[in-house]
Amino acid sequence: MSNPADELSKYEYLDSIEGVQPYTGRDVEPWADKIKAVTPGVLVCGAVALAATFISQHYEAPVMLLCLLLGMVFHFMSQEGPTRRGVHFTSQTILRVGVALIGARIMLSDFTALGFGTLSLVVLATGGIILTGVILARLLRLDREQGLLIGGATAICGASAALALSAVMPPSKTLEKNTLIAVVGVTAMGTMSMVFYPVIIGFLGFADYEAGMLIGGTIHDVSQVVGAGYSISEEAGDQAIIIKLIRVFMLVPVLFLFALGFSKRSGEDAAPRRFIFPFFLIGFLVLVGGNSLHLIPDQVSGLLQNSSKWLLVMAITAVGMKTSLKVMFSLGWRPIFLILVETLVLAGVYFAALSIM
Repeated sequence: MSNPADELSKYEYLDSIEGVQPYTGRDVEPWADKIKAVTPGVLVCGAVALAATFISQHYEAPVMLLCLLLGMVFHFMSQEGPTRRGVHFTSQTILRVGVALIGARIMLSDFTALGFGTLSLVVLATGGIILTGVILARLLRLDREQGLLIGGATAICGASAALALSAVMPPSKTLEKNTLIAVVGVTAMGTMSMVFYPVIIGFLGFADYEAGMLIGGTIHDVSQVVGAGYSISEEAGDQAIIIKLIRVFMLVPVLFLFALGFSKRSGEDAAPRRFIFPFFLIGFLVLVGGNSLHLIPDQVSGLLQNSSKWLLVMAITAVGMKTSLKVMFSLGWRPIFLILVETLVLAGVYFAALSIM
């Protein structure tokens, strides 16, 4: 029987924005060696992204969706060979930079325009989905631990939240396995949401603001929000990112509450981990502040915006390469059902909120 900890290590690359990293005690890899190692994968992502962009321009199809689908065709490049590290680098570091640069076209007034009602909705929805996870897990005869991990991943930021939350939970015989289930299942569900939500939203005829609210408030991972939001329009994508980043900020207080609620990690078998604050958010906020105060020249702002678009196209291509939906169906029906119900409940909350706002 395979070790769940070893199995989990294979899926930690799904942490595309924020989360935890294992402390290995090894020396930092020289920059020259790292650049040499990631270059093949980055070039492959760029080539596939160019192909998706070409098809999008000639057939008027959403470029983000094409990047995801074409990337999935080349899934094997994220699993082995010289392109593996570069694909992961593109989906993580390049995605962070791309999201941070979005701040060059967003102003503080966009955040304040959300109002107290929207901010309250995000906070209440986050807490409510985590609580729902615990209740449903008990009804489905799943571990409470699994309900918390899946609930947190669904409510906040997907695989990243699952990995971060597991780092502050007490060690147990099932923790690694339950974290693995949450990481793989929520990532797969979020990928399907990225594909189907824009179609459903377009069919229902939502405006860009409403579409951005739904996508940013309901899809799990930041990369998936980027892909779905900008496949509708630039305005919907910007709104989705604003809502999503508020959800990401919720990871910090939730981690604090988890740490208070659980006893400290103990024992030699628990691998030391550390929470990595999503510093790309600082870059995002700095650019938002500079843009709001008109400190960024128009030419520089245009360059940053164009760079952001291209980096995000490459990153979504890499996310597609890392996607394998068939893995989800090896988890068993109960966890899949739990993830599906929580995803639908979260979507229902935002649909209901939009109908009365």
